[in-house]
Amino acid sequence: MSDLLEKLDLSQLENVKYIYELKAKFNQELAEFHSKVKPPAKNGHVNYRTKAGQKKYDYVRLEDLIKSIDEALKGTGLTWNQDSEVKNGAIRVRTSLLSSDGYEQVGSWLEIKTSGDPQSIGSALTYAKRYSLGTAFGINSETDDDGQQSQKTNARTNAKATAPKSQASRPQAQAQPQPNNPDPLISQPQLRLVNDKLTKLSQAKGTNADTEAQHYLAMVHLTKLEDLTSSQAIMLVSHLDKDIKQAEANRPRQQAPKQSSDDLDAWLNNRGVTTHA
Repeated sequence: MSDLLEKLDLSQLENVKYIYELKAKFNQELAEFHSKVKPPAKNGHVNYRTKAGQKKYDYVRLEDLIKSIDEALKGTGLTWNQDSEVKNGAIRVRTSLLSSDGYEQVGSWLEIKTSGDPQSIGSALTYAKRYSLGTAFGINSETDDDGQQSQKTNARTNAKATAPKSQASRPQAQAQPQPNNPDPLISQPQLRLVNDKLTKLSQAKGTNADTEAQHYLAMVHLTKLEDLTSSQAIMLVSHLDKDIKQAEANRPRQQAPKQSSDDLDAWLNNRGVTTHA
């Protein structure tokens, strides 16, 4: 359904409202999930040596993460799925969340290069699936024993893992996974629609469109319409429609000027009709 949504003409107000309603339902279901989810235990462990000494890397196993997520999803209407690809020794994974009304949030690809042997590929796939799934739902799936983030980053980069034989070394990601961006910046069709609404509102109120724009931007602590997100633009259009309707209802109606009797006499005399007092 995401392909169909991308083809919608966002210059049409009904399409903008439709997407807004879909996303609102998705956010409601995701909020319900977060209210129910219980952090899974970090039952996976990897010990490794650094110049500073022995370190321990703890993480949530993929099966425990899935169990925790699936349990919290019950009754929310949300579901999830993952796509994975293996090509030339590199793997990539992405996670998508699907709402009950059809709205889909597709995550970014996480790509990891491996040595190409089956064990390395399998380990990389497991790690990527766990990281991508945890990121999609906002669940932290890894930590270390001392909780110092900077030391953790340096240690994982430079140290060799001394995991049990059944646990392959943690693969090196080609690039850090980009956080999901479910709310991109305002599109050009949306920007044109917002500007049209601001013009109509300013005309109805007898004000300036730029002044009206700054009034709304101040509410979200922005200075330019181009900095609005897509969902903010949708809400702004809905808000502007209400304000336009209210402004037009409050605008005084212009009454036709009353004709005096002298004007009527002059009009009749010009047409050869004699009037008498």
